[in-house]
Amino acid sequence: MRSGALFLALSIAALVSPACRTSKSSATPGECAGACGKGTRCDGSQCVVDYSQDICGGNSYSDEPAPDMLPAIDNWGSCDRDPKKLPKFAPVDDSGISELDPNKTMVLDMNAGAEKLRDDVLMAEMRKIEYEINKCMGVAACYSGGHLGGGEMKISFRLLGNGSVESVSITAAEPLTVFGIIPCARMAVFQHAFPRFNGQHMVVKYTIELE
Repeated sequence: MRSGALFLALSIAALVSPACRTSKSSATPGECAGACGKGTRCDGSQCVVDYSQDICGGNSYSDEPAPDMLPAIDNWGSCDRDPKKLPKFAPVDDSGISELDPNKTMVLDMNAGAEKLRDDVLMAEMRKIEYEINKCMGVAACYSGGHLGGGEMKISFRLLGNGSVESVSITAAEPLTVFGIIPCARMAVFQHAFPRFNGQHMVVKYTIELE
């Protein structure tokens, strides 16, 4: 069993607009054949999300309660099985999960709103995923003689408005890559059902550091 200090970092691409104001560079009639609606602008020949526009109206969360948060994990990578009775190791098959491509062209839903998941909601959901990832580490610890080393794990994924994960990439320090931790963790993120939101996709980056 091992306990360690935990450092978490959450980064959400364009989670909030820099300011709620009207953009001088927003689409004008004729640009992109007039297809760009509120919250978007014409960039060359395609509509892209314009976070400088006044898209904050109707997205006030001041009256919404804080989400329930699971307690922080204080014992990561703990083996709860008898290593001598483990079956032959077989990694999770994550071959059907796409790696995150930050340069991938995404078609914008012109009927979608401008909502994004609040950062506290994302943190609460990521805490649930932490528990699943810790199970992956626990299994790996059992096959590693009962313990794991520390290091950093970086998680990046694209979250769609329907709450599903479209693609996910994970990199980690060598001690956190043994016995299928990475494919198991990718599956945990991919299968997680996030709350729905009326908006374009989000790219979420999350870091876990175990010492």
